[in-house]
Amino acid sequence: MLCSLTGGIPWQKFFKLQEKNTVVSDQHIRIRFRFQKIGVLRFISHHDLMRLFERAIRRADIPICMSQGFNPRPKMSFPMALALGVEGVDEVIELELSRWIAPSKLQENLRAQLPPDLVIISAEPITPKGPSTVEELVYRIEGDLSEGITREKIDEFLTGEKFQVLREKKGGRKFFNLRSSIVSIALENSALLLRLRPTKEGMARPDEVLDALGQKMGTDSTLRITRSAVHLSSPHEDN
Repeated sequence: MLCSLTGGIPWQKFFKLQEKNTVVSDQHIRIRFRFQKIGVLRFISHHDLMRLFERAIRRADIPICMSQGFNPRPKMSFPMALALGVEGVDEVIELELSRWIAPSKLQENLRAQLPPDLVIISAEPITPKGPSTVEELVYRIEGDLSEGITREKIDEFLTGEKFQVLREKKGGRKFFNLRSSIVSIALENSALLLRLRPTKEGMARPDEVLDALGQKMGTDSTLRITRSAVHLSSPHEDN
């Protein structure tokens, strides 16, 4: 049976290729890659991005660990998915490997198998304690911002403790306090800078913040949203 995860290679052959690059060990190695998802690739879904990476990892001959069970999957994680249409210039993917390969070599090999608008910019080993979690996301919004989005409007919004938005959830609708997820909003050279953090209830989205400030994101919008930083709570990084 062929599977898209193996790039069209039968599972039996795929596992043999994996075994060739696997050292049996309880001490697996975690590598964090930083990458850019820009240009036309900002319009591919997170699911398609995962498949793209899975195929590139196989072609680059990277000894990635596989999960156990009936449907084994490559052990890779994205701390926070990137919304469709949003560019990311400092995105994160973490891989669990079965043996050591120099990060510079991993970066070179993986980068060679990815399209031009998906660029690996760094690779480094991290503490093998499971996937990292997001502490803060930074967005930059450029384009024809509404004249109503002023520093006074932003200050007025930030002084409030609550700003409820209604979200569609499985099983019904639920209110979310948008304000609790916003660290800061700033105007800088005609661009809007957002710093957002996760909460127990969820995380604010850039389009929700724009809507709260009086600007709708329609299908004909000329605004361009870029996620410029992903700060992690892993002890490996200073945030």
